[in-house]
Amino acid sequence: MGRTLRTKIMSGVIALLVLFTVALAVTLHMVYDSDNEVAGINEYHLPILSRLNSLDVITYEIELLAHRITGQGAPSAQRIQEVSNRSKECHEEIDAIFSETILLCEKGSQDAKNDLADRLEMARLVGEVQSLETEIHRFCLASTLPIELTAQSKMQEAQTAVLKLRDFEYLDPIISKLRQKANRLALNSLAETRANISSIIWTNAFIFLVASILGFFVFLLITGRLQKAFHRLNSAFHETADGKYSDPLPVTSTDEIGELTTSFNTMVDQLKSKEKLREAFGQFLDPRIVANVVNPATGELRHSADRRKVTIFFSDIAGFSGIGEQLTADNIVGLLNHYFTAATTCIRQHHGIVDKFIGDAVMAFWTTPFSEGEDHARDACFACLEMRPAFAKIEQEISQITGLRRNIPKFHVRMALATGDTLIGTIGSATTKSFTVIGDTVNIASRLEGVNKVYGTDLIINEDCYRLAELEIEAREIDFVTVYGKTEPVRIYELLSKMGQLDPKTAELRDAFAIALQLYREQKWNEAEKAFQNCLKISKNDGPSIEFLTRIATFARTPPPKDWNGVWQTASK
Repeated sequence: MGRTLRTKIMSGVIALLVLFTVALAVTLHMVYDSDNEVAGINEYHLPILSRLNSLDVITYEIELLAHRITGQGAPSAQRIQEVSNRSKECHEEIDAIFSETILLCEKGSQDAKNDLADRLEMARLVGEVQSLETEIHRFCLASTLPIELTAQSKMQEAQTAVLKLRDFEYLDPIISKLRQKANRLALNSLAETRANISSIIWTNAFIFLVASILGFFVFLLITGRLQKAFHRLNSAFHETADGKYSDPLPVTSTDEIGELTTSFNTMVDQLKSKEKLREAFGQFLDPRIVANVVNPATGELRHSADRRKVTIFFSDIAGFSGIGEQLTADNIVGLLNHYFTAATTCIRQHHGIVDKFIGDAVMAFWTTPFSEGEDHARDACFACLEMRPAFAKIEQEISQITGLRRNIPKFHVRMALATGDTLIGTIGSATTKSFTVIGDTVNIASRLEGVNKVYGTDLIINEDCYRLAELEIEAREIDFVTVYGKTEPVRIYELLSKMGQLDPKTAELRDAFAIALQLYREQKWNEAEKAFQNCLKISKNDGPSIEFLTRIATFARTPPPKDWNGVWQTASK
C-alpha cells in the first residue's frame, strides 16, 4: 500500500510539473512576441520617425540658405561658395534620408517581427515617401536656383527665384502628416508593447491559476479514493464519539483502509445495540444531568448535593379534571403530549432542566452550570414568555388534538417562577436516585402557580426572580402575599414581556395599576377603588384589578388593623 500511495503522489507531482512547464512555455512565447515588438520599434519605427524629423529640418535649412544669400546684397565669392557647398550637402543628406527611409519602410513591411498592422502601415509609407521625394527634389532644384543666380550676380532674378519658393509651402503639411504617421506608428507599437506586457502579467496569472486548479483536481483525482475513505472514517468516528451512529460505511478496497472500515462497521453495530437500550431510558433523564452527575474521569456517579441559587418553574392546566372527563384515554395522552412537548421545548431551548411531570403539572429548574452565572432567572422568564404563544397554538388546535367538535374545552395553562437558594444534587436510595431540587423555593413556586387563580393571571414570578431579570423583562407588581403554608410574605409580579416589547395598552395598564396599588396600601379606599376602576377601563378583564376591587369592598366594611402592612394571606394551595 505504501508503494502504491507513493506512486500516486509522485504522479500528481509530475502532472503539476507538466502543467507549470506548459505555463512557462506560454509565458516565454508571449515574452518573445513582446521582444519582437520592441525590436521593431528600435529597428524601424524610431529610425523612420527620426529621418522624417531630419527631413523637415534640412528642407527648412535649404530655404533659409536661399533667403540669406539673396538678402546680403552682393555677397563675396567665398560666401557664395560656402552656401553652395552647404546646399549640396543638404541635397545629399535629403537623398540619403529618402533612400534610408524607403529602405526601412520596405524592409519593415516585410519583417515578421512587426505585426500585420505595422507592416501594412509601413508599406503605405513607402508610396507616400516616394511621392514626397519627387516634390522635395523639385523644391531642392528651386532652392538651388537663387544661389546659382547670385553667383552670376543676377541679384534681381535671384530674389525673384526666392519668392517662388513660397509655391512649395504645400510641402510642410505633407511632411508634417508623414511625421505624424511615423510618430503614431511608434506610439501604437509602444502601446501594443505595454498591452502585451500587461497581457503577459494577466495571462501568466491566469495560466498559473488554471494550472493550480488543474493540478489541484489532478491531485484530487489521484488521492480521491484515499481521501474519501479517510474522510468517511474520520466523520464517522466523530459522529460515533458524539453518539450518532451512521449506516455501515462502504468497503471499497481490500487494503488497510478496507480492513479499518470493516472493523469500524463491526464496532458501530455493537454500539448501536447498546445505544438502543440507552435510548429507551434516555427519555426519562436529561442528558445534561447525566453529564453533570457522572464523573467523566471514572464514569462513576457523583453522590453529592449543594446549595445554589435556582429558579424553579411550575405549571399546570386549568380545569384539567373537567377536560379529562370529556376525553378518552388516548385523547388525554395526546393533549398532554402536545402540552408537555411545547413546555419542554421552550425550557430546553433556554437552558432549563425538566425535573418531572406530575399529572398535568410540569416542574423544571434553571441554575448553573446549565445557565451562565445569574442568567438562570432571565432564561426562565424568556422560556415562559415563549410558552404563551405555544400554548395559545394548542388552544387553537385543541379541536383537532382532542377530536371534539362540540363542547370544546378551554385550554389555559397557569405558570409560576420562584428564585431562591435551593438544595440541588443527586438524592435517593441505594437503588433509586434522582437529580432534583428540594427546599422552600420549590414550595413557593408550586404555591405561586396556584395563586394565579386568585388574580386571574397566567404567569407569576417572585421578587428574587424579578430582581435578577428586571433589566431584560417587563413586569408589574401584583401584591405582597403570604402563600399557603408559609409565614414569610412574598412580593409577586406578573411577567408581561421581554424588555422593550410591551405593547402600549399593557404598559398603560401597568402604570395605572401601580398607582392604584399604592393607594390601596395606603388604605385610601375610595381613591384606590377609582384607580382600579380606571384599570378596568383600560382592560375590562384585568384579573388583579377585579380582585383588589373585591377586597376594597370588604375592607370598606371591615377595615384592616392600623399597623396593616399590605400583606394578603392566600388560601390557595
